[in-house]
Amino acid sequence: MPPKMDDKPFVPSGGPDPLPAGEAFNADPTIVYRLKATWKKNGKPVTGYAYSVGANPSDSFWDYVVFQEGSAAGKALKFYLSPPDEYGWCRWNIKDDDWNSGYHLDCKATGYLYRASLYDTKFRIVDRQLFCSYSSTWGGAPVGSEYAFVLVSPGEYLGTGLPTFTCELEPV
Repeated sequence: MPPKMDDKPFVPSGGPDPLPAGEAFNADPTIVYRLKATWKKNGKPVTGYAYSVGANPSDSFWDYVVFQEGSAAGKALKFYLSPPDEYGWCRWNIKDDDWNSGYHLDCKATGYLYRASLYDTKFRIVDRQLFCSYSSTWGGAPVGSEYAFVLVSPGEYLGTGLPTFTCELEPV
């Protein structure tokens, strides 16, 4: 199911999920990273980076996060992570630039990832998969991705409950 124009931000209730078992990536909060991932396209693995759909609200679904195949050239999102909280989760702040000022990675109510300025879902890479601090809301699976183009800006949208990908944080 593709993202929806009227999708609301996810408003957490209760505490976050426990961190999944496995090897969690330990980010250095002084380093800026790009999210590099490998997903399937037409049954074959492709690699690319996380980008925002657009630079401003005039772009359809501008605040959603998508993967783009290929090199990190261009405007791949840059993240700096907070130290892990008492549950092991990190806030993924987006490095400020002209169109990302004040944003961080978060989830919509449907589980799609977007650039948020208010709510505070956190994330962590465990065993090369990205998990959200409230994954149980969407069945407990890691974040995945899916290509969508009908009624949305075309892209490989990130969200919960979608085919999974493997990922890493690459220093900028």
